[in-house]
Amino acid sequence: MPKTIAGIPEDVLLEWITASLRERQNVLGRGYQCHTLLYRDAERSLVVKAPLGRGLAAYVRRRMLQNEFAVYGRLCGLPGLPVCHGFLKKRFLVLEFIAGVPIQNARLTDRDFFFDTLLRQIKNLHRAGVAHGDLKKKDNILVVDGRYPVLLDFGVAVIRKSGLLPVNRYLFSLFKKFDFNAYVKLKYRKRIDLISAADRPFYHRTVVEMTSGRVKSIYLKMKRWLIGKKL
Repeated sequence: MPKTIAGIPEDVLLEWITASLRERQNVLGRGYQCHTLLYRDAERSLVVKAPLGRGLAAYVRRRMLQNEFAVYGRLCGLPGLPVCHGFLKKRFLVLEFIAGVPIQNARLTDRDFFFDTLLRQIKNLHRAGVAHGDLKKKDNILVVDGRYPVLLDFGVAVIRKSGLLPVNRYLFSLFKKFDFNAYVKLKYRKRIDLISAADRPFYHRTVVEMTSGRVKSIYLKMKRWLIGKKL
């Protein structure tokens, strides 16, 4: 019996991926990490993530997809995530397609329900030993039916490992803070002064975020100054 992924023979899916990349067809999106392809037939809709680049860059991106595959293995069965169907040839990550809208473009029909659900999902991730770390990127949160959050793109996520691993413990703790900070900023539209007493314990601005904020501020000031000089 030939091996299958989501009911599709692996060689058939691999041929489709190769042709899609070669002909630049069926492209759902392109990020810094990979091409995202959309596979559809009469029975299923799938997302295939294919690493970009060659050489060292391609190797790093494959490792990120490998990390994402491991994350889905750890989180199997948790709600609010696409189903992972497999890691074809240890190169192409095959996921369930979720019909949703990125949060920055979505209209929430019940904000309280949405953010209560999002907070519960983040806590579930952490209890399962995963910290996302990149929820500030709004494309990584989909809104389904105006109410339900779905979390995507775990390429940089940290998986908590067993044993005495201080670096892993530190990164996991740091990324947990990133996740909660992103939740608070999204909920209050970056109006930190409006945080409720119930949400205050979830916001802990980190040195990393403060430093990156200062760098971004300096960059924007320099950009405005250069534009002014040109004018």
